Amino acid sequence: MSRQSSFDPNGYPFFIRRRRGGIRLTRAEIREIKAGRKDLRKQMRKQGIRSKREFEITASSLGLYFDKGRFLIFWLWLWHRGVLGALLGAGLLAMAAMYGYSMVTEMRGHFTINLSDRLVAQGFELSNTKDFANPTSRIYGTPVEDAPCISITDLPEDVDDIDGSHNGRNYFAHTFYLAKRGEGEADYGFSLSINSESLDASKAIWVMLFEDGVPVVYAKPNGKTGESECLPAMGNDRFGYKAIPFADRGLPEDQYSIITERAGHTYYRLNPRTFEDEEVVTESVRENVKQDEVHKYTVVIWLEGDDPDCTNDLIGAHIGLQMDFELLGK
Repeated sequence: MSRQSSFDPNGYPFFIRRRRGGIRLTRAEIREIKAGRKDLRKQMRKQGIRSKREFEITASSLGLYFDKGRFLIFWLWLWHRGVLGALLGAGLLAMAAMYGYSMVTEMRGHFTINLSDRLVAQGFELSNTKDFANPTSRIYGTPVEDAPCISITDLPEDVDDIDGSHNGRNYFAHTFYLAKRGEGEADYGFSLSINSESLDASKAIWVMLFEDGVPVVYAKPNGKTGESECLPAMGNDRFGYKAIPFADRGLPEDQYSIITERAGHTYYRLNPRTFEDEEVVTESVRENVKQDEVHKYTVVIWLEGDDPDCTNDLIGAHIGLQMDFELLGK
């Protein structure tokens, strides 16, 4: 067999050609990923995000990455070919690859907001601020690390009043705007979904989505009954909320109910809406959106300490979500 036969048409040895998710990539795919990483870096810098770690987290969630371990095989190939010093290079490169991989797996819990190409073509744009000083088609949220369990009552009442990323120490919060600048009317839909998680973290994650100032609370259903993960649980009337969380912000009436009235106090039960399925938190549709119409969204995510699934088993867990907007119709 000739030496050339050990190479693929892209010019790489078969066993070291760059891969993503264990799949060999073509030269065109490699160029596309490199171009995508370059464009992503520009967009993130435009939004003031310059952290290399933040870039790699986001690039990983968007599929703009290469498998790290293939370079180890490359150096072993060089050593097999008699290149002096390759063993040392292989050791150093293996450590670097393992470190890079651990960083991604530990930190990939992230949040992104994406407009489809068809929405962009219709003149839709996103912004972290109401003035749309820096319009874009994609927004990247800043993740929260080492967040402890809290109660919904620990969230600040003004969580919908601050633009852009405004995380607390123990919760994630991001406010953004969507506007239609093109002529005519259009319909769009969105889905808020989980894109990555470990240790089944979503079973204790609660999400509050504000649409134009009105909040709705979501949680996965009770693992035993399949019903809403009410707090306190149905049948447990020994305690309750003395005040309805975010009632003054317009929390829908189906989200709470009266448990009892004692000593002049009314006690309430919180009834979160259940996730659509294992991955989708919620979906919705906006119809007849007109030119220059603007809608405001705030996404809040936290580990609900009163959820029975919020246990020490979740220590070290991560979760990442994304919100995708799509044009409806032709």
